[in-house]
Amino acid sequence: MKNRQIILLLILVFVLVLTSGCAASNPESTEKPVVKPTEATGKPLAKEEPELVWSHKHGEKLESVAVSPDGETLAVGEYLTAYIHRLADGEVVDVLTFDHSVEDMEYSPDGTLLAAGLSVYGVSLHDVNGETDPLQLHGGYNNRLCFSPDGEIIATSNRNGDIWLWQVEDGEQIASLEAENKKHTTSLDYHPSGNLIAAAKWTDEGDIQIWDIAQAQIVHTLTLDVLLGSMENPFVFSPDGEIMAGAVRVDRTPYVRLWTVDGAETIADLEVPKNVKDLAFSPDGSLLAVISQQAVTVLDVASQTLLYTFDQTIDPDVSDWNKEGAFTPDGGHVAVARWDGTIELWRLPGADPIPLPPVDMRVPPPLPSDVLFDTGSAELKEAANAELESFANELYASFTKAKIKFIGHTDSRGDAKNNLQLSLDRATAIKKWFETWADEKEIDGWTLLVDGKGETELKAPDTNVKGTFLEDAGALNRRVEIEIEPE
Repeated sequence: MKNRQIILLLILVFVLVLTSGCAASNPESTEKPVVKPTEATGKPLAKEEPELVWSHKHGEKLESVAVSPDGETLAVGEYLTAYIHRLADGEVVDVLTFDHSVEDMEYSPDGTLLAAGLSVYGVSLHDVNGETDPLQLHGGYNNRLCFSPDGEIIATSNRNGDIWLWQVEDGEQIASLEAENKKHTTSLDYHPSGNLIAAAKWTDEGDIQIWDIAQAQIVHTLTLDVLLGSMENPFVFSPDGEIMAGAVRVDRTPYVRLWTVDGAETIADLEVPKNVKDLAFSPDGSLLAVISQQAVTVLDVASQTLLYTFDQTIDPDVSDWNKEGAFTPDGGHVAVARWDGTIELWRLPGADPIPLPPVDMRVPPPLPSDVLFDTGSAELKEAANAELESFANELYASFTKAKIKFIGHTDSRGDAKNNLQLSLDRATAIKKWFETWADEKEIDGWTLLVDGKGETELKAPDTNVKGTFLEDAGALNRRVEIEIEPE
């Protein structure tokens, strides 16, 4: 029995020595892990799925998208035109025309300006309220831009390769960052501190140059090993300024790589669908949207976990793939611009719906003619009754006694004289409807008037610089406005 115990003890010692030797000969690797989000530990896959709130199809392929800081509108850029949509329901509320494709757009941090980088003809700043003329900063090809966090400076670059800094207030150039590598700049991103700026360079390797602005020198150059010319934004800083994310390729496999800003050390590589086009952090930095050609995925940054994949229908044989995306300020919605001209708004699970802005009946919104009338007609549709009934009730709740004028407007198509008459006839038709409604309700405190403006007061330009009619802008112009004078 004693000999048996000695033999077992010797076997145990041998096993311990062998195990210790193996551990010593295979020290723990210092390389950062490659993580497949579907297999990552931490937060489990979400059970609920993102919901498509609305989509709108434009006539040209979309090049860019930007969401306003107040979360009320988004802008999409295409060839010669940019459209402003109301976020809550997707309605087009404004149209801007340009001399070429709008390849890059961004709102200023205070939301008062919309900057546009064109394929040709440079960068311009546009007053969102239309109270001042656009400010042209420079010309050139394939222009890119980004605002500083405080909104006082805008950085621009293009095929020239240099980065220019401009005062937003007056458009004066205040600095130029000139690298030896003059390769085409494909995107720009300001660090939240305002001290760094990253420029993606269209090189064979796909380089990201990170500049220290005050020192006017490059502090890091990162290689993505991707073709940057086919991407919108392959590199972004997180909102807290601690992390950088970039679309990389390792042995032909696509990943999103996370680095520390301090030291540019790799945190992890997250496997994603191929052909990444754009990256966007949520405002709090907890989520990262990856806009790939045929998929939109949302990752949890802390746990490096895949949360959502949008349920999109994408035909690989048709050019309807994803192009660019952006989070809304609430962090609960993602806007996706697609190559075929479609703009989509998706709501993430748990997010509250974006509310419609409150209606101030002292300045009531115009009545859309397309809802009330057929093309070229002044006869009210049957479906118009519900629309007018709702509006009349709101109007009477605000004004029991008032002088109310209905003013008709048309788009710019057709004969000006005929448009003037059509606008007056439509305003008259609505006036008669309100007279009937008021009689039925025994309302005698309203004085109803009409006027017609035809095409003389367009709400937005409805032709581009080549004279092509813009249907979405035309719908915006076909309207009946209401002026109210309380009594």
